[in-house]
Amino acid sequence: MVSVYRLGPVHCFCAVLLATFLATAAQATPTWQTISVKVQPGGEPTVQAAFDKLMASEVGKSLPGQILLQLNAVDGDNPATHSFVPIYGSAAEQEAFVTKLVADPAWAEFQKAVQPVSETLATVRYSLVKSWGDISDEDVVWRTFSFAVRDAGAFLKAMETFQATKTGQSAPGQVHLSAVFAGGLSPITHVVSVGYKSQAEMESFGDTLPGNSDWAAQIEAIRNVSDLLGSNLALTVKGWGNSLKDALTP
Repeated sequence: MVSVYRLGPVHCFCAVLLATFLATAAQATPTWQTISVKVQPGGEPTVQAAFDKLMASEVGKSLPGQILLQLNAVDGDNPATHSFVPIYGSAAEQEAFVTKLVADPAWAEFQKAVQPVSETLATVRYSLVKSWGDISDEDVVWRTFSFAVRDAGAFLKAMETFQATKTGQSAPGQVHLSAVFAGGLSPITHVVSVGYKSQAEMESFGDTLPGNSDWAAQIEAIRNVSDLLGSNLALTVKGWGNSLKDALTP
């Protein structure tokens, strides 16, 4: 579930991660972030091990949501190599967890471990609008499309209409529509994140779409109310916490 913005000066990985955890939303709705990180060559095992240790601690075990480490496999000229994606059922869950996190020695140990091998380049926060398909942790390949939406209601209706068609119902994987809650100055207002079990599954379904009337109708409806600004491909390396389905439950 990744989308990247380029923001301001570079901060240390831990400081931005903590600031992102602390942010709150205006309503009780599933929320998630992308924390775009540049990991030094050979540094991924160190970052992963640090999170393994943190999430095995008592405070880590109390996480109400899920955190994913994702490799930015295809992402244009973005210098970030990885993204961390914290997912919560609500801002209240997020706030309560971070209150415990910052007071625990495990957090300081984590900071000490990851600071030498990583730096954060950008953060963006999203509010989940709606999901479709089978929400499963088996989906580890994520294609994300970024849009500047002019009519959010019409955009959502276009997606709902397609998902109700025979083609939409037969599609593998899962689809999530999210709105940008905070992320600096950018024309992107919404992202559509599509998860698959493999790139082969993604390719196989994509091969059925050219000439498909259901798909063509959705594309036309979306083009009438938005501009597609780009897409990227991310691969989940590892996740911690609850299942994605449970994490997205307020």
